Amino acid sequence: MKKFLYLLFATFVVVGLSACSPDDNEPGGSQTEQPTPDPDPTPDPEPDPDPDPDPNPTTGKTLIVYYSFTNNVHTIVTDLQTQIEADVIRVEPAEEGLDYAANNYAIGSALISAIRNNPNDAASYPAIKTPAIDDFSEYDRIIVGAPLWWSNMAAPLQTFLFTYGGQMAGKQIGLIVSSSSSGISGVEADAKRLIPDGDFLSPSLWIRSSQTSGCHSMIADWLNEIN
Repeated sequence: MKKFLYLLFATFVVVGLSACSPDDNEPGGSQTEQPTPDPDPTPDPEPDPDPDPDPNPTTGKTLIVYYSFTNNVHTIVTDLQTQIEADVIRVEPAEEGLDYAANNYAIGSALISAIRNNPNDAASYPAIKTPAIDDFSEYDRIIVGAPLWWSNMAAPLQTFLFTYGGQMAGKQIGLIVSSSSSGISGVEADAKRLIPDGDFLSPSLWIRSSQTSGCHSMIADWLNEIN
């Protein structure tokens, strides 16, 4: 009987010690989780840095086209080239040595009158010598640098745009105008007539002759404004 009681007592002691095991102190076991080894040590791929890319990225080039008789526009374009990367075409009259300033700019006045009278006739536009451009597809943006003649765009530059304006459809068109004091609305109207399907950036940049030497900051502000 004593042996039976002793065995029964020993059984109760073992069961009691088992009930106090530390593995059951908290539901879910230890509060500090141990890392589980990754069965695949290959690093995860880097996330896409731009999950929502621009559907119309700007990747094309910029072309600057200009005419300059007094070299004011040339000075402006030279400064512009220090601020953006672009190809450049300088339009030149086919006839060399023309003195547009002679006789109170009589030659230029006659050229503008001819264009005004028949703007749709190729014969109204003076001949120019400019490298031929077969394809404008590589350009997204075209910046036109224009002097003002009698409230209109200088005639030689009008010839270039009359020839190639149709190939500039859908392209961003920026306009820089140089004048002594007259407003530039007539030059803007000429540009839109000659490039009827251009996407014109607003505003145009008007630089008066007296501002030419200090045009750098004006160009920088304009580039920022038209983005």
